[in-house]
Amino acid sequence: MKSNRTLVLTSRFPFPVIGGDRLRVYHVCKALAQESRLTLLTICQSQEEMDGQQPEPLFDAIHKVYLPKWKSYWNTLMALPTSRPFQLAYYESAEYRERVEALLPTHGQVWAHLIRTGQYIENATGARRILEMTDAVSLNYERFSKLTGARGPRRYIYGLEQQRLKQYEQTVISQFDSTWLISDVDKEYLTEADSSRVEVIPNGVDTHQLRFRLPEEGNVIAFIGNLVSAQNMDACHYFIHEVLPLVRQRVDAVFRIVGNIPEGAAASFRRLEGVEVTGRVESVADAVDGAICAVCPVRAGAGMQNKVLEYLALGLPCVTSPIGLEGIAAKPGRDLLVYHSPKHAADQIVRLFHDIGLRRSLAFAGRRLVATEYSWERMYASVRAAVQGLSPELRASA
Repeated sequence: MKSNRTLVLTSRFPFPVIGGDRLRVYHVCKALAQESRLTLLTICQSQEEMDGQQPEPLFDAIHKVYLPKWKSYWNTLMALPTSRPFQLAYYESAEYRERVEALLPTHGQVWAHLIRTGQYIENATGARRILEMTDAVSLNYERFSKLTGARGPRRYIYGLEQQRLKQYEQTVISQFDSTWLISDVDKEYLTEADSSRVEVIPNGVDTHQLRFRLPEEGNVIAFIGNLVSAQNMDACHYFIHEVLPLVRQRVDAVFRIVGNIPEGAAASFRRLEGVEVTGRVESVADAVDGAICAVCPVRAGAGMQNKVLEYLALGLPCVTSPIGLEGIAAKPGRDLLVYHSPKHAADQIVRLFHDIGLRRSLAFAGRRLVATEYSWERMYASVRAAVQGLSPELRASA
């Protein structure tokens, strides 16, 4: 039946499930699949994505559209003298638009991941439309563009894009039956007026895969993240240059970066004293063996930092910036530690090195928090409730 079929739109093939965006897509779709048959329509920008297969029967059918990167760059260049957000221009594809229009009539519901694909169904009719915005990208860009010491051309691009994005994000919400965000911080930033169509659905964490272990012995400070992200790259640079030297003056500490990272950046980091880089790993839990604590020194971002949930699940005492705490119902001093300056961060870390009782207390409290508040099962229930709250007759006004 049409009403029991959901069309899922993504801007990249969601497998393998690596990185926060693919993790979100995978688990939302797992929840949607409990009550609906799923069709995936995805943009691919590499032969690897075009050849990729789903490792489990999550989608009944998969349709792929190839969008070469050169064309995306050209689209973005053409958008430069206009007011159109680069996020939309980069993922513009006439073939993808045609596929959306062809598939929509046979589906009762469409779930679009990010505004990149949401743009294709802004004015569509005949199906319930859900925009998975996840976070306020304009908030992320606003913060990054204002950073002191931020590296690379992205800071300029983010500053140029931020105002375009914010206006678009605030306006587009009214075009959908429902918009999903990951935290109240993002909701407040985007919905200055009516927020009745906005649902806050936090991420979860797999407490079975991320095995709990008490941080008893070691000298490692861990960081887990995808360093293709400019925000994570900036966080590591900031920690290495501003915090780590203050820590190493007092204790024999090693900063270990765990996760996907460009080879050039990995080589650069490995040349620095007191820094280790693992690259992509099969087991995050194994990669943080010997860690006394973990850090989230992000200075820009939005939504929720999955790495913080992972730290708490693993039993790693977390020392985070205030931005790293956003969207997570953790109590500073009980579940994790929050710092407000490089010296404060170093003091918190050194304290953890010397105080095994504090490490144990934070480890147990953090694990308890994610087990009760941030399980994927809890997230699945929120997704189902959000969908069931949309009456069959509900249609967004144009």
